[in-house]
Parts: sequence; C-alpha cells; structure tokens
Amino acid sequence: MIQTMTYKGTRSDRRQKEASEKPPSGKQRILDAADRLFASRGFTDVPAAEIVREAGVAHGLLFHHFGSMEALYAEVTRAAAQRMNETQVASFRGSTARKQIASFLRTHLKAVKDRQGDALFRARSHNLAINATIAEIWEASRQQAIDRICEVLGMPEPSRKARACLRAWIGFHDQLVLAWLADRAISEAEVLRCTLRQLDHLAVEEFAVDLDREVLVPANHHPLIEEASAFRGRQ
Repeated sequence: MIQTMTYKGTRSDRRQKEASEKPPSGKQRILDAADRLFASRGFTDVPAAEIVREAGVAHGLLFHHFGSMEALYAEVTRAAAQRMNETQVASFRGSTARKQIASFLRTHLKAVKDRQGDALFRARSHNLAINATIAEIWEASRQQAIDRICEVLGMPEPSRKARACLRAWIGFHDQLVLAWLADRAISEAEVLRCTLRQLDHLAVEEFAVDLDREVLVPANHHPLIEEASAFRGRQ
C-alpha cells in the first residue's frame, strides 16, 4: 500500500513538473506580450501587428482568441489588476496603522510606475467604450484597497460616508501620482507626504481614529491573501 501510494505520488509530481516545463500557449504568449507593451506605452500606441510579432505567433491568432484589441486589453487589465491587488494587500506592513498604510502607498506607487504608459493612457483617454470596462476593473481594485485600509484603521464596518471619504482620498492620491508620472510636477516623496497628510485630516476630523495606534492583526494573515493563494493552488 505504501509503495503504491509513493508510486502514484511520484507520477503526480512528474506530471506537475512536465506541465510547469511546458512552453506557454500561443494565447498566453499574446497576453504576456500585450501586457508588456500596454504597460510601457498605453493601449492606443500598440498595434496588433507589434503584439503578435513580439509574441511570435500568427496575426490571426490574436483575433481568434480575443475577438478584438479592446477585449485583449480588458483581459490584460484584469490580470494586471489581480496581480496588483495581491501585491498591495500583502504590502500592509508595520506596527502601526500609519506605517502599514505608508507601506501600501509605496507599493502602489511602484506598481503604477511599472505600468506608467497604461496609467497615463487611462488618465488621458476619452474613449468611453474602452474606459467603461477598464474603469470598472480598476474601481474594483480601489474598493479592495479601501476594505483593507478600513480594517487597518479599526473600522471593520465603515459607514457609507467613511467609504466615500476614503474613495475621495484615493482619488486625490491618484491625481498626485499622475502629476508625478506625467511631468514630474511633484516628487515621489511629496506624493507620499501629501497623501498621508490628507489621511491625517480624515483620521482626526471624520473617523476619530489614531493612525499611530498599534495594529494587532498581522497584515499577512488576511483573507484576501489566503483566498488568492487558494485560487492559485486550484489552477
């Protein structure tokens, strides 16, 4: 019995290793190439021909899998938002609420900088057909961040007013980030300082919470992280 179980386990391990070593499919190569190009230059500056050339696949394969460039962009965006969510949720580190949120903001700044071309495209684009879908994806990401910030602030069940205030605060932060990316009108350090200063005001005047209070629950034991890990394990 033990030998049989060991043999089955060995076969299973071998199959998993073979699957991990298998080269990515044509569809995945398109997604990877599109992600790199959209992140660096933005949607409208990346033609389909460049994506398929970068991916090393036939031109028709892009439209076979995705139907349109807009649909490809949406799928790339969903994957990018998911990665950002996982990274940001794991970034709340520190002994106090202030330190955890500052850590989150630094991680967010780096993530946006890594996708600078896409961030600037979304800020400047007036294409409503594209923006509606993409905006919905990133708004869901912002709401996840708000959920975590509320927990760190000791507000597990925030009022609608509190959520609205935090959403406006994130919007303020987004505008500073765009000013930093677009023409360096503000430095990265100033973005962080101004954003935290505004949160200080909200914490005192609206939430009646202390940003320098200790946060007892470790940030790395968060349901969103566990859920993401479980999802990856099922794939």
